[in-house]
Amino acid sequence: MVMSFPPESAARNKPRRTASTRPTGAPSALVAFAKRPRRPGPAPARGARSTDTAPTRDLIFTAAATAFSRDGFDGVGVDDIARAAGVNKAMLYYHYKDKLTLYREVVRDMLRALGGRVSVVAESDDAPPRKIERFIETLAAMREERPWWPPLMMRELAAGAPRLDTPTLTHMRGVSLAFASIIEAGVASGDFRPVNPLMAYMSIMGPLMMNAARERAAAAHGRSHLPVFATVDRRELIAHMQLTALSMLRKDTSR
Repeated sequence: MVMSFPPESAARNKPRRTASTRPTGAPSALVAFAKRPRRPGPAPARGARSTDTAPTRDLIFTAAATAFSRDGFDGVGVDDIARAAGVNKAMLYYHYKDKLTLYREVVRDMLRALGGRVSVVAESDDAPPRKIERFIETLAAMREERPWWPPLMMRELAAGAPRLDTPTLTHMRGVSLAFASIIEAGVASGDFRPVNPLMAYMSIMGPLMMNAARERAAAAHGRSHLPVFATVDRRELIAHMQLTALSMLRKDTSR
């Protein structure tokens, strides 16, 4: 019977090179992996075992997310991702079935994380106005942790979301439902005027997404002097979004 091993297992079963045969100055791949910070995301489930393949999977994930956000799904090849991650294609296919599977996992990862955090905000005991402020703070934190999120999602939605399957869209629905519950609670408490939650969601998301696109355009050489590409402080952006959102939602008590 012929036994097969995954790429990393096969590598461990090969005889070790002697000092005379190991190329001088060649760093250990595992050492290089250990120096890389793990991608942000949900903590492993309690009792889950860590594996020595996790660093490799994280490198592939981050390389793919960065490439997809910069060049789009069609503009990125498996070779490009593997090269950026410092692995071969066999290793990439060991962790992910194909490029589409990898792309969807990038999208699901950020939607899972965002949905979980927004649900915590929605279920808290805070007053609805404070929940809106925390929702915006959560969006800004996600933008910092996953810089590929805004441009990738803008690209996908502008194309008609052709690669978002039902499981992925389910995660997106969870985010919108949690936000809608905040709006409905605010209307019920008298803090907010009656408003379409979807319209409110788009109004709040817009500044964050557009600023992320603007910052990417501003990074090009020779544009920093243009007013539209001026640096915007993160705290200033959050405060502006919070003030604008609450002004839009607040019930008019002068009538």
